[in-house]
Amino acid sequence: MSTATIYARVPVTLKEAADNYAERQGMSLASAVADLLGRGLEAAENEPSIRALEARVQEAEEARSAAQAMGERLQQVLGTCGCGRELTGSDVLVTGHCPGCRRGVSGLLAGESTLEWATVNRGELAPFMAGVGVALAIILIAYSAGK
Repeated sequence: MSTATIYARVPVTLKEAADNYAERQGMSLASAVADLLGRGLEAAENEPSIRALEARVQEAEEARSAAQAMGERLQQVLGTCGCGRELTGSDVLVTGHCPGCRRGVSGLLAGESTLEWATVNRGELAPFMAGVGVALAIILIAYSAGK
């Protein structure tokens, strides 16, 4: 490998830091400066991909938070089945049936505030659906951005 000389004036603190690095690494000052300069240039060249990776990590964190919020929402009690079991968001929206007697409860989402044997709290249903919708939107946006 051919070499060239670079003359540069640097702050005393930077020179001391380079000396310390060289000593810790068991290198000459010239080798240490070449190593550090090479690493710095590589980092500068990779900065756009690092920023993109950081953005993807942020998006993944937002999606994870949204998924956690949606999981919590799905545990929210929205009504009661005729068998006496409470109906959660998961029962109404995901499984579509009572966890106790297995009767279908999807009709509660279709606007039937009471079936013959089940009731839903309309005051809780609208905010529940809005919260789930927002969480799903955040997850889909993060997923799409990651593609």
